Formats: sequence, C-alpha cells, structure tokens
Amino acid sequence: MRIQLLLLCLPIALAHAQNPPPAGGSGSLTVQVGGAAVGTRGTLNFVSGNGIVEACVDNSAGNRIDCTPSYNYAVVPTHDTIHGNENYCYSSNGSIAYTCRLPSRALTAYRAGMTFLLNPDVSCQGSCTINIDDAGIVIIKKSDGAADPAGALIAGQPQWIFYDGKVFRLIAAEAAASRSGDRERDFIGRRFISSMDPMTYSAAISLEVTAGDVHKTTTSNAVGDATINAATAGLPGQHMWIIIVNDLGRGKTITFGTNFKSSGTLAGTAGKTATIHFISDGTAWYEVARTLNL
Repeated sequence: MRIQLLLLCLPIALAHAQNPPPAGGSGSLTVQVGGAAVGTRGTLNFVSGNGIVEACVDNSAGNRIDCTPSYNYAVVPTHDTIHGNENYCYSSNGSIAYTCRLPSRALTAYRAGMTFLLNPDVSCQGSCTINIDDAGIVIIKKSDGAADPAGALIAGQPQWIFYDGKVFRLIAAEAAASRSGDRERDFIGRRFISSMDPMTYSAAISLEVTAGDVHKTTTSNAVGDATINAATAGLPGQHMWIIIVNDLGRGKTITFGTNFKSSGTLAGTAGKTATIHFISDGTAWYEVARTLNL
C-alpha cells in the first residue's frame, strides 16, 4: 500500500521540481504596453503618477484583485472646478427679470467668483435681476457693485457678469453711454490726457502713431530742414497733434511725407513753436489746422 502511494505522488513532485512557481505568487504574469512586452513576473505593482491614483482591493469572493484608477483633483481639476458650469446664459423671457438655463447641466447654487456670459433679449435701462436655473433671483449691478446697470445691458449684446457673493456685477462695463472700447458710442469722462511722444529730430523723422496722440520735436541747426513720415495711416477717426519747437539758429522747413495729406510745408521761425493737427480716415492723415509763431 505504501509503495502504491509513493508511486502516485512521484509524478506530481517531479512536475513541481521541473516548473517551480515564482516566489510570492502561484503563477507568472506577462505585462505588455502597446503590444510590447515589459516583463514577466509573479507580481504586478501599480505606481500612482501625476494626477492619476490607483486603489486596489482583494476580492476574495470573485477570486481576483480589483483596481480602480481615479484623478487627483488637486493636480487635475475637473471641468466643473474650472468653469463651475457651462456659462452661456441666454434670457428670452422678454423681461428685465432675466432667466436662463445653462446648456450643460443645471446650476445648483451660486458661488463667489462664478462668471457667466449674459445675452439679454431686453435692454436694462434701470435696475434688473437674473435667475439662472432657478438657483435664485440676484440683482445685477455695475462693476462697482452698487449702481444699477442703467443702460449697460443692451438687447442682443452679450455681457460678462460675475457673482461677488451678493450680487452679479458687470465686468469692466459702465453705462452704455460711457463704455470704454465701444466704438459706436460716446465716451464721457472728467479728463482724457494723451500720451506725449518725444521725437528725436533728424533729416527724416519716423513718427510712430501708436506711441501717443501728441508728438513733439525740437529742431537742430546742425541737422537743418526735415521730413516727417507717419509709420501708418492710423485708425479712422484718430486725431494727432505735432508740436515743433524751432531752435534759435534759424527757422526750419518741415515737410510732411508718407501717410500725410497736408496743406504744404511748415515754415518755422527761429525760437518759435508751431503746432499742427491731423485726423485719420484710415488711409491717410489729413491736416485740420496749424498754428505758427507761438
């Protein structure tokens, strides 16, 4: 009987001796990335990378290890973290009590710093409110957070707004009559001071029209007469003034060359100053007026 048992166990022992299992596991695993083998081992280890985190549990009931990858949101922000939600808000209720629904998913609550692009279908001439996805009615104010829009919201003209925790404020906007950057409207302010561009005097002066609206140069007797050329023809409606201070040697003759349409050369007087005013139509600078012997 003992001899029969020994003969039965001998093939199993020989098989284990010829193919021993790898240490730490009951089998070997070959890992490939993109079809290329990385290696064959008895253990597969997951190492978290930048923004990616793995969590694994031993599923004894399923006779397997379950691993679930996830994002590290401190490194990889979600869409909602960045945007809070899709932010286009189109109000079509025909009222200054603006309402809208966001296109991606419903907004559940307002949070300070949220921004939205409000496109109203009715102009707000006084005070107005907004209610996004029924999250609540909130008053809209100018950028100072205190004054009513009073014309800054115009039907069909989208305007950025942001929530400061109490009210929605227009971003960089004032009343429509004084909004900066709106070329179709007036600008109302206490003072507007143009930049002064000091130009080095030479026989050929290149005037950079983007350096300011007022350009000044002082003649040099060693240089003599000069020609002023504008770098570009300017923007339609742009104004420009040139101040020419004559040295005490003699009055210099100034010619207006490239991109200018002047009434002729400017003859200076020694020790006197002349000013000349131009306006652009986008194709050239046209002379408006000149004053001599100041």
